[in-house]
Amino acid sequence: MEYVTLNDGHKMPILGFGVCLIPASQTVDAVRTALNHGYRLIDTAEYYNNEKAVGQAVRESGIPRNEIFVTTKMPPQASYQAAAKRIDESLAALDIDYIDLMLIHWPGSNNVETYRALEDAQKAGKVRSIGLSSFYGADYQQILDECDVVPAVDQNETHILNQQQAFQKVLNSHGTVLEAWSPFAEGKGNIFKNATLAKIAQKHNKSVAQVILRFLIQRGIIAIPKSVHENRIAENIDIFDFELDAEDMATIGSMDEERSLFRW
Repeated sequence: MEYVTLNDGHKMPILGFGVCLIPASQTVDAVRTALNHGYRLIDTAEYYNNEKAVGQAVRESGIPRNEIFVTTKMPPQASYQAAAKRIDESLAALDIDYIDLMLIHWPGSNNVETYRALEDAQKAGKVRSIGLSSFYGADYQQILDECDVVPAVDQNETHILNQQQAFQKVLNSHGTVLEAWSPFAEGKGNIFKNATLAKIAQKHNKSVAQVILRFLIQRGIIAIPKSVHENRIAENIDIFDFELDAEDMATIGSMDEERSLFRW
């Protein structure tokens, strides 16, 4: 596994396992499978209704707690007090002593107060790193301008068709790491059958999915693919034994359509 050092000094795996849309009844088994295959970053959210199952899988894994990086997210809140309550509720649901990274899941009407609750949770040791999800432009800048802690991570829609090349430079200039949600674009644009990607995959004796993930991590982007199928879970983490060359990177970079497929 390769790691990214966040602006607060904590190390975060550059590849993780996402549990969005995985029913709580399947989450324990899915996370257990991922951990058994070497994943050490698990990404959940209050909105996914499976925090409790994620925490159970982590506790029962037998893997030392400090070796597993758990991310969760809370919806934007109307007040500092409401945000502080949500943080405690997520921590209780996960039941894992502390949260490695907590994000505001999407922008709302009171982002500053919500983020200040995260800052105080970080000071209290409830949360180790804090950040954002789906924050761009003015929303991201407001946090920089009005809060004390620079977001460690901004998790955004990032995939071959929406590569966030310009925005990643903005984030990097402030010390925020880009993390890709939906790195496979949910298969939109027939991406897994793309002839260009297939040719590059054949060249490296890898799958198109592996090439996509390798492209992202070589750009320093954290990726959190999701699957409930063990063969795909295993395939997605098997990307650390090859490297895309400069030509590959340029070719894939030229596929950027710079448009959201999910209205973000």
